[in-house]
Formats: sequence, structure tokens, C-alpha cells
Amino acid sequence: MSSPYRARKGTDPFSGFLEGDASISLPAILFDDLLPRITSIEELHVTLNVLHMVQEHGGLEAPVAEAALLRDQRLRQPMKVPGSPREPDRRIRLGLDLAVARGTLLRFAAISGRNETVWYYVNTGGNRSLLAAMTRGSVAPPRILWQGAKPPEITPELPNAFRLYEQNIGPLTPLLADQIGRAIEDYPAEWIEEAIGEAVAYNRRSWRYISRILENWSVQGKGDPE
Repeated sequence: MSSPYRARKGTDPFSGFLEGDASISLPAILFDDLLPRITSIEELHVTLNVLHMVQEHGGLEAPVAEAALLRDQRLRQPMKVPGSPREPDRRIRLGLDLAVARGTLLRFAAISGRNETVWYYVNTGGNRSLLAAMTRGSVAPPRILWQGAKPPEITPELPNAFRLYEQNIGPLTPLLADQIGRAIEDYPAEWIEEAIGEAVAYNRRSWRYISRILENWSVQGKGDPE
């Protein structure tokens, strides 16, 4: 199913729904449980666009390529910051990270030789089981994931900074999510993971302490005494 899309300016009024226009079905739990938890506009846009894309490609069992999300004008257009020349890729990736951390999406890599592509499943019981089976090699990945004559190796996404923070430090707020997102841009992922580990080891469970560790490593060199 395809729908005509025309980018509208943010100030343009919505002209209303069209009778008989194409529609998609959304799980009731989206409105009852998930949407009330989402406070980031990036996560909201990414979540709704992924659900739209899987409906276009066959239902909740369809995998979605990260590259396709980064190209999708329905997602790129609202992610642009007025007056800023920066492309919205960072905001889209931030939304994806938040959705993965929340458990809405399952992220995994499909590796064929030196080629690696990143994909997402909507988190359902069936998709979790399928991803586990593909990782073990007991089930062949869908052909859409193949880049050659042989099936790719499937590797689930390791816990990211958002999930590690929630698991070890505390709940995410929009401000914290933005600060962690900026840190992901500025520091290697393994630094953030190790800094969270140090904060837990010293029982200093706050982002302020974690960011201080990262700043010290960037100035003094990682591994030097604080």
C-alpha cells in the first residue's frame, strides 16, 4: 500500500481526513500503554513511522532497514529544525535509540562478508523468537536481508547507552535522553558504557557523575587517574 505524501510547512493547517482514504491498522496497546510513556518527539515520530512502514510491507513481521528510515521524507521532514542547516539524521537515530531502549523496536545487524546493514523489527513475541532463531542459525533470514547468494549472519543489537542507563542508573527523562544523545555524538560508545559501569561501581548513580568521567577522559586521557 502506498500513500501520496506532500511535505507541508509546519504552519499550514491540516485540511482534514478524506472519506474513503487508505488507512492502516494500529495495535490498541499503542494508545493504551505505549504512547502515554513517550515524551520525546523524536521517539514518537520514529515509532509511528516504523509502524506505518511495516503495514506497507506486510504487517508487524516485516523488517525495516535503518537506511530506509533515514531516507523516508515522512520522517525527515518533521525532524528538520527550522533555520538549521543540519540534516535530521541525528534526531532520527536518537528516536531509534530511544525506541530500542524502551523495547518498542528490536535492532539487529545483517552481516555478509564486509557488508553490514542495520534492521529493525517491531517487538512482538513472534519477532523475538524469530530473531533468536536467526541468531542461532536455525532459521534462515528473510530474503530481503540477503546481500548475495548466502544468508547473512544475524547479530542482535547490544544494549545501548539508553538501556544501560535505565537498567543501572534510573528512568530516562526527555532532558536526560537529549544529554545522552549528545554524549553518543561526542564520545565512543564503549566509553559511555564503561563510564556507566564506573558510576555503578562507586555507587554514584547520576548522569552528572557519568558525564564528568567522560569529560575527564577526553581531557586527561582514558585510563589516567581522575
